[in-house]
Amino acid sequence: MSGQETGDGITFINTFTLSGSPEEFEEAFARTSQYMARQPGFVEHTLARHTKDPQRYVNIARWQDAESLQRAVAQPEFQGHAAALRALATSDPQMYAPVRTARRAPSDEAPVVVVTGGGTGIGRATAHAFAEQGARVLVVGRTQDSLVGTAKGYDTIRTAVADLTAEGSAEEVVAEALRVFGRIDVLVNNAAVSLHGTLADHTREQDLTQIGTNLLAPIALTRAALDALEASGGTVVNISTSGSLGSRTWPGASVFGASKVALDFLTRTWAVELAPRGIRVIGLAPGVVDSGIGVRMGMSGEQYDGFLAEMSSRAPAGRVGRPEEIGWWITQLARDEARYATGVVVPVDGGLSLT
Repeated sequence: MSGQETGDGITFINTFTLSGSPEEFEEAFARTSQYMARQPGFVEHTLARHTKDPQRYVNIARWQDAESLQRAVAQPEFQGHAAALRALATSDPQMYAPVRTARRAPSDEAPVVVVTGGGTGIGRATAHAFAEQGARVLVVGRTQDSLVGTAKGYDTIRTAVADLTAEGSAEEVVAEALRVFGRIDVLVNNAAVSLHGTLADHTREQDLTQIGTNLLAPIALTRAALDALEASGGTVVNISTSGSLGSRTWPGASVFGASKVALDFLTRTWAVELAPRGIRVIGLAPGVVDSGIGVRMGMSGEQYDGFLAEMSSRAPAGRVGRPEEIGWWITQLARDEARYATGVVVPVDGGLSLT
């Protein structure tokens, strides 16, 4: 979806390519339009079938300002409509990321967000969500090409290649954020490694890889960023997993799960320790998200698809999550309006942890 803000408001255009029937799509779009028409700041919109390709539609909409549009698409009701449209068509660019509709102009006063594991999946979606809301973002990861892919098309996203398990790398990342942007307002400890296998299967090296990335790296980076976060009254968001909640077990992922349970403990403890310094700490526990991590960690495509299907059948929501959904939740937990929430780990898992 492309957007342009003028004195008369903001106009955006996006195209849909059908995967379902035109009648079903038009009905779903009409319901979405009715929702939009009730929102403050909505002006008008036009949906037209493409003249040369009957499988494509063009949507042109106008709002009074970007903030009105962003508020409208951030609501859960819109997400329900968007999911219905997603089942019937693809959008180019995507309209389903809640704030990827009207980018705010870059500002030297805009908040600065550091996102680890920013080259793929949840990290990439989180970086995009923050950037769409006007933040300046430093994405951190081990692979330059992946980070460049995240930053492509975003003037306010910068990259930092780093292995946060290496001594001194956390300090280098913080120094880079301060050099480029001058401050840090939000730190998202998202990078994670999950290696499937039983206790007998794993080697010491595999254990250290998971514990180093999932636990020791967030410790090192948060410690290195303390002064900067104190100066801004910042927020730390630790990304856990809903599998770490309650008394559940996770055969085949014991080390990964243990590292996330430990991260949850840090979230609670840091919230108390760092409160006198004005730093807030909160956790987010996604369920199974279709981020491709299974394939990156060694599953075959067939195994990964089977895993997603099984988890979808177990979740009350009837599906797995999408990276864009988790990215949206992270941006909301980091907002100033959410500052009363601290020291808790919020599950966003389609109800999977209830089963």
